[in-house]
Amino acid sequence: MPRNDLHHPRAPGLTWFCVWQADTVMPLAARDLAALRERVETCPGLRAGYILLPTDAHDPYYPSAAGSPSLVLQLDFDDLARLEESLTPGGHLAPLANDTFVASLAGARREQQGMLARAYPVPDPVIRTQDGSCLSYWVEYAGPAEDANAWHVYYNRHHPGLLAGFPGLRAIEIYTPAVVVCGLAIAERSCLQRNKTVFDDAQAMNAAMQSPVRQQLREDFHRLPAFQGPAWHFPFTTVTCTPRR
Repeated sequence: MPRNDLHHPRAPGLTWFCVWQADTVMPLAARDLAALRERVETCPGLRAGYILLPTDAHDPYYPSAAGSPSLVLQLDFDDLARLEESLTPGGHLAPLANDTFVASLAGARREQQGMLARAYPVPDPVIRTQDGSCLSYWVEYAGPAEDANAWHVYYNRHHPGLLAGFPGLRAIEIYTPAVVVCGLAIAERSCLQRNKTVFDDAQAMNAAMQSPVRQQLREDFHRLPAFQGPAWHFPFTTVTCTPRR
């Protein structure tokens, strides 16, 4: 794959994130995972869905998992109307606003944000785990930036090509804010930008974080235009939900 091709994403799609955040990580009960997966896979208009659960992996620059969400739900759509319809009080995703759904995380705060997703090509996108699960390294820049457009221009021109150099990398996605109208009683978790890199498992991510690419990314991080807020980095075991047609 020519190196320049790594800088050009596929056409952006829509992603909606729902995050369960508590003071400490709360375990998700197996019955709640099954119910959540059923709800996601039967969602009208869904292109792809992912359930992200906290796991252990090591990044030398972000060794602590303190502050990790207990659960992240990522839902991808091609049609804004279908997504917003599901986020109405009578919509398919309305149970997410109810404490009795995913009851094992009832004490956690639920927060949501709609975003545009840019998926960048990688040299080898095939996940090779036996059960199809993978590890998502989820990054969240809270922001704001002094000049948000300049920040996004720099990040999207420089970071994807560096990320693509990670050994064992399976996917790169970069998310920027979009106005998605959510009619559910779920607070907004507004941030400047998120991104996700995908590996087969924690062992593969750990190996990638020991490669020279990690140092190159750290150096590029320090060249980003000025911004405020934390840059959260959390690894998640990821369950892929296949839409049922």
